[in-house]
Amino acid sequence: MRSHLVLFCVFAAAALMAQTQAAFEVASVKPNKSGTTQANVGMPPNGVNFVNLPLRGIIQLAYGINQPSKLAGVPDWAVTERYDITARAAGPITQDERRLMLQALLAERLKLVAHLEKREVIVLALMLARNDGKLGKNLVESKGCIARGNTAAKDAAPAGAQTQICGPQTGGAGRLILVGTPIQQFTSILALILGRTVIDKTGLAGSYDIDLTYTPEQPIPAGVNVPGPAADPNGPSIYTAVREQLGLKLESQKDQEEVLVIDHVERQPSEN
Repeated sequence: MRSHLVLFCVFAAAALMAQTQAAFEVASVKPNKSGTTQANVGMPPNGVNFVNLPLRGIIQLAYGINQPSKLAGVPDWAVTERYDITARAAGPITQDERRLMLQALLAERLKLVAHLEKREVIVLALMLARNDGKLGKNLVESKGCIARGNTAAKDAAPAGAQTQICGPQTGGAGRLILVGTPIQQFTSILALILGRTVIDKTGLAGSYDIDLTYTPEQPIPAGVNVPGPAADPNGPSIYTAVREQLGLKLESQKDQEEVLVIDHVERQPSEN
């Protein structure tokens, strides 16, 4: 109990500091009543443009939470209630500064109060499937790629040279294509797909090219446009695909992790 109280006080102090030291100059927070699920996330150099985002998603962006199980105590309405947020700082800001400013904005307009605590949770561990360490044919070490947005490097590449862009590629629903991607980034994407915490226990270093085809467990929500072909309804589950195509496996395990617990948040934002 004492350690929990100390942790809460430290976190509260950090939140107060965020409010006093890092804040947007102008900001608007409004409920979105469009009734659609079409959403957009924009992060200009000096702020944010969120359109029709659920509050849970906004909290995850503000605190850099990419694993669903690392956020607890979220009221049911925060999963469905959507908001538009437009905010601007005096000048360009870093990603860390943007998060602190978002935290302060949520505390000010939606009275968000939260604390961190350690909890035992069930996670999915991504591991090698074979004892000999052999990988699947769709998981290969990357031979190099060009960072997204680095047009100068692409233009300077010799004719016929490798010009693939690093990161996710268009694959359509049920196909995940990644180029030059660390395994830890792959686990973060798996966590979003599965709605579970996924941790990397493969021991694989470096960057990999990954091509994973599977049948999604849940249908694509109405209003969400996924470029590319539709998923094969008769394809393998993502668990089977990871094993057969990548030579990896997802195994349930118990683990201790730091969780952000929502103590209080209000549905109606205060005046802009």
